[in-house]
Amino acid sequence: MSKVEWDIVVAVKQPADLKGVQPGKLPESLLRPAVGGGKLHWLTAAAWAAMVEAAKADGVELKPVSAGDTYRTYDSQLAAFKQRYTTTPNGNATRTFEGKKWYKKDPKLASLAAPGTSQHNTGLAVDVHTAAEPKRLKWLIANVRKFGFSWEVVPEEPWHLRYTEGDNPPAAVSDWMAKNGVVKPAIGTTPGTKSADAVGATKDDGGDLDPGDSGPRVTKLQEELAERGFYQGAPDGQFGPKTEAAVIAYKKSKGFGEGAKAGKRVLDDLGIGL
Repeated sequence: MSKVEWDIVVAVKQPADLKGVQPGKLPESLLRPAVGGGKLHWLTAAAWAAMVEAAKADGVELKPVSAGDTYRTYDSQLAAFKQRYTTTPNGNATRTFEGKKWYKKDPKLASLAAPGTSQHNTGLAVDVHTAAEPKRLKWLIANVRKFGFSWEVVPEEPWHLRYTEGDNPPAAVSDWMAKNGVVKPAIGTTPGTKSADAVGATKDDGGDLDPGDSGPRVTKLQEELAERGFYQGAPDGQFGPKTEAAVIAYKKSKGFGEGAKAGKRVLDDLGIGL
């Protein structure tokens, strides 16, 4: 098979905090919202955010194919696997799962790793939307290693990237983390440390509230949403996954449109304001 230009495959070094964690069953403390949708391991989320920002500066848009093409739970991987594979022999490509041989139901279907074996289950992988588009692919070829990513399935899957650098992110990523105040998730939040929702958080600038923001107005947002039954848990001032879910549910209940952004209409309705 002829070599492709994006044949850049590097072995994955797992972050130390994934040791002993069952793939697909990561605790929320290790996950952060991924730019464009879904969640990723906090280090991958930072590397992805840094790469998305750099690509945007060069006029290239990077986003996941869907939220399901970032971190996947074990159960979601299992459901997708059983949709594509069967234990009934049919001569198609196979996967081994639970000690059995599984056959792809249709050879035209995209391949899928068995549950618990995909880097999507560790939060280290992201599938890039229309990655093979020439301008986008050229940019990725020139830049993925700067941000600690590499391909895995060559030449079949140009969209599938994984973060490979473990606890030692490249300079472009560590610089972005320093600039954006990204710190390692604390086990139990204490004053002066950031919770999992705070990894990659940006200080509230006084305008709309977005995923990743932090500060007193985010705390107020959480309090108002909790009072109305939309936010669960103790307010922590970090606009993370729980806050996103609450804002989305609240906007839906009010007919305020989609998305996790808390804009002027939402903030006014909650008595927060810009």
